[in-house]
Amino acid sequence: MNSLAKFTIDAHGGLTRWEQFKEVSADLVQGGVLWEVKGKAGILDKTNVTVGLRSEWASHSPFGTAGRRSRFEPEKVAIEASDGAVLEELRQPRRSFAGHTLQTPWTDLQLAYFAGCAMWTYLNVPFLLAWPGVVNVVAAPAL
Repeated sequence: MNSLAKFTIDAHGGLTRWEQFKEVSADLVQGGVLWEVKGKAGILDKTNVTVGLRSEWASHSPFGTAGRRSRFEPEKVAIEASDGAVLEELRQPRRSFAGHTLQTPWTDLQLAYFAGCAMWTYLNVPFLLAWPGVVNVVAAPAL
């Protein structure tokens, strides 16, 4: 791990402290113009997100209406009832964005994928820099 990554991780409580936990949750108000452009205004206005710290997954609850939650994993996204029953599911969700433009509306499953992926990343940085396989890449100077 490079010195900047170590410095940043230490400033956030250190790797040993982080490794004591399996997941983290945050209460959110997720607004902005993107949701309206994508036809999804209001779904994530007030929600709780929980993300995994050992594997890539995230869940927003409620997801739109009470009794619904999302479940994001890189290769699958789902909308579930509060008891875990799958209401809708999409495998290979990243592929569903092929051909989209900024104005292309999203399905609820696409919103769940985007928001889940983003929040998993946001709440795990900078600790992702300590994961096995992450290497320090130094850019070569421009010629």
